[in-house]
Amino acid sequence: MPAHDATTGIGSPATMHTGPLGSVVHVLRADAGTIADLARIDWNRWFGRVCLDAVRGLVVLMSPSHLHDDLSEIFDDVVDAAAARASKRLGSARLRAPHEPPGTGMEPDCGFYLDERAEAYRAAVVEGEAAAEAFFERTPLDLVVEVEITHADAGKIERYGDIGVRELWRLHGRKGTRDLRAEFFALQPGTRPRPLAASGVLGGLTPEDVCEAADRLRLCVTRAERTEAVARIVRRRRRASERVRDEEAPYRVPAG
Repeated sequence: MPAHDATTGIGSPATMHTGPLGSVVHVLRADAGTIADLARIDWNRWFGRVCLDAVRGLVVLMSPSHLHDDLSEIFDDVVDAAAARASKRLGSARLRAPHEPPGTGMEPDCGFYLDERAEAYRAAVVEGEAAAEAFFERTPLDLVVEVEITHADAGKIERYGDIGVRELWRLHGRKGTRDLRAEFFALQPGTRPRPLAASGVLGGLTPEDVCEAADRLRLCVTRAERTEAVARIVRRRRRASERVRDEEAPYRVPAG
């Protein structure tokens, strides 16, 4: 990939910036037809994250930093520990509505099927590659996570909702600090994203739980340490949720 492509403008100072976690991001504007043509190129050969959004007329090509990738990988452990039955992460999954051009769409840092959908996707994989691809095309993800927010993300939350994603987590961090903040949103097509105090798809985990898990997992070096670090937070949250349910249960007067 050349350092600067005169045809697309990729690599020029006007299109390139550095994200808060140190990732290099190229942002371009183009019409839907041009984006559909660009989708024929395998941009993932050069860039770790690719957004070819024909609806917003936006092309975003990211070379993730090590900090970005490390934070993204943490969510495999968080989601796996918190899922009620099963979870399946889809790597490099480009999300689009069925009517949008093939190869276009948005590529989140993490995307997951949970529980029933995870099990149904596994059954489709067993059936074969075509069945798995068809399942993905017709079945929106339960959860997507964005670990590095850039100025190109305006309107992205609504796009995920219109595609059918149930919940979005957005993380706000900055290179050189350990400060981390998370936001959760419930999504539905055609409606404004609804901020959540706790996840509706993962056992009531809160943004604070997720930030604590991320902070602990950064210090873990073995699989056993990672599993226990997240499991401890999940167990604590489940106990807290059970206490709340017990306190909210109506008091029944004993029969006299």
